Amino acid sequence: MNMKGDFKQIIEDLQSVKPVLHHITNYVTAGDCAGAALAAGASPVMADAAEEAAEITAGSDALVLNLGTLSEEHMEAMELAAETAKEAGIPVILDPVGVMSSSMRLEFAVKLLQSGCITVVRGNYSECRALLEQESDGRGVDSLQVPDQGTALKTVKDAAQQYKCIFAMTGAVDYISDGKRALLINGGNPLMERITCAGCMTTTLVAACVAVADDAMTGAMLGLIIMGQAAELAAGLLEKKDGPGMFKVRLLDGIYHVVTKWNLIADNLNPEKAN
Repeated sequence: MNMKGDFKQIIEDLQSVKPVLHHITNYVTAGDCAGAALAAGASPVMADAAEEAAEITAGSDALVLNLGTLSEEHMEAMELAAETAKEAGIPVILDPVGVMSSSMRLEFAVKLLQSGCITVVRGNYSECRALLEQESDGRGVDSLQVPDQGTALKTVKDAAQQYKCIFAMTGAVDYISDGKRALLINGGNPLMERITCAGCMTTTLVAACVAVADDAMTGAMLGLIIMGQAAELAAGLLEKKDGPGMFKVRLLDGIYHVVTKWNLIADNLNPEKAN
């Protein structure tokens, strides 16, 4: 795998194709995810009505399913859209927000995964562990644990093997596996934990890259890298008086600059392979 060459091609295709990303997402972060998609060069569609979910998905290049504000109506729309995507070979990216905190969320996420329609899961450690163990503990939607490297790698690789899809686990260090290959990616900034939507925006970037990539693992990896680089850039632009609010504004700028000036940062990238 020639990662740098593959990344360059994905960036070029992202800018030229402008893939349509159908989001069935949550009302807390929908606007931010749409902004992230546009900043990266993609075209977001936020449509969660069951009556049009399949039709919108059929005309899209990737489908994002975000469980952040799950409801019966959302579940119906997601299942219809996912079925359409599976039949058409459209990649589906699942953001299992808070599956460790609710039996309804966990059971629905597992149902989607077992249907074979999911291409990539992008979640934090607690979410990925809950999916792997199929157990919830009712402790909110944020990851309250920081695993060591060995535990993190085992979790993401075992989950990828169990569900036969790619697992991208984000945190202070990002881990990604397709069940065979496993890599860790450094990047980002601690301020990402102080804003809403950092994870959801990352899922959108993963979807944008996977939508135009020949290899979903490579595309998902690039999505993680873009967000990490954007966060580092955003933090570097802050002044002493700034905090999470300005960081979030700068993060959108960072996504734009990383994607449009990719050649300037590509040589500094070095994802680490793990066994």
